[in-house]
Amino acid sequence: MSWGIFTKTKRVIKLISISFKKAISQDVDAILAIEERVFFTPWSQQKLLDSFSNPNTHVQLILRSEQIAGYLITLDSLDFTDILTLAIAPEFQQQGLGCKLLDDLQQRLKLCNIQTILLEVRVSNTAAICFYQKYGFELIDTREKYYSNLEDAKILRLHI
Repeated sequence: MSWGIFTKTKRVIKLISISFKKAISQDVDAILAIEERVFFTPWSQQKLLDSFSNPNTHVQLILRSEQIAGYLITLDSLDFTDILTLAIAPEFQQQGLGCKLLDDLQQRLKLCNIQTILLEVRVSNTAAICFYQKYGFELIDTREKYYSNLEDAKILRLHI
């Protein structure tokens, strides 16, 4: 007969500082650096700069310990918001930051009485589709040959 020795240990909880900030054009280089590491076909610098000049486009950053960890770019319409892109830097992925960006978006949209979020995602981007569906988005349609490489897009919707 063997006797095991068990000790009770406390879980160590490490607090991290997360904040949100509306991006400004000086943040484009940091956004572009993440964009190029995350996406197979990243947005160009000019496309990012154009998003800052559109009054209906909102670029929200998520900061972790004051470092840009990711961003969310949305386009507001009268009765819905379209997610144009959402990205988290690889070193910050799998930490819930994408959900925090979406939570922040929902809070901002409730203040404007917008109740629907739409987005398109490549059919090959199964990780993104899974992420959005776990968050509560539902598949509503497919756009054939939507992307420049003729790949189809899944259209997802979330009712707030």
